[in-house]
Amino acid sequence: MILSSILILFSLFSLVFPKRINLYVKSINDGSTDPIGFIDNDSIHLMEIEPQHSVCIGTKDIYNNECFSYQNYIPSFNYSIFNLFLDEDNDVFRIALSFDDTLQKPTIRKHKHITAPQPNLNPDSLKKQREQQAKQNNNGGNQQTEKVIRKKTIVEIDSDGNEITKEIDEVIETVDDRSWIQKNWMYIVPPLLILFAMGGGEERK
Repeated sequence: MILSSILILFSLFSLVFPKRINLYVKSINDGSTDPIGFIDNDSIHLMEIEPQHSVCIGTKDIYNNECFSYQNYIPSFNYSIFNLFLDEDNDVFRIALSFDDTLQKPTIRKHKHITAPQPNLNPDSLKKQREQQAKQNNNGGNQQTEKVIRKKTIVEIDSDGNEITKEIDEVIETVDDRSWIQKNWMYIVPPLLILFAMGGGEERK
């Protein structure tokens, strides 16, 4: 009971006080780091910095984002866009930095992560899938499609407004849903008749 109450309070606390992402700038030359601000839910708070050369912008609060953007020269963050990529639980798993000269202050943009289907790079499995699909199309449900060509008369109107009668070939796909016995009775009935006839002659003798 106490443990469940603590978990509920912790979840409410995390909703009211979302996780803060602390940001820093790291010099490539000497490896020194300086805090530059933090991201708090939908707001970002950055400090004014002096123009720096060859720096990394990163955070230790998100795994593998210790240097999510390398900048050769960054005079200010006024035109910066911090792109936050969210996973299925709406947690930030990656950050990317871009710039837009039309902005007047740092901006946050959130992007929902969409998992794309993985390509099948195994040619053998692709071949098997195609063979199974072709087999299902040919034999699935004991139904076979046959193409029948029949004549069809249509009436068209030419550019002068006259009606012209034409005869065209129309291709129709028909589904043969007969059972196996219905399709192959001609191979079964004659041997049975011969057997019955031979058996009947021996009884009369």
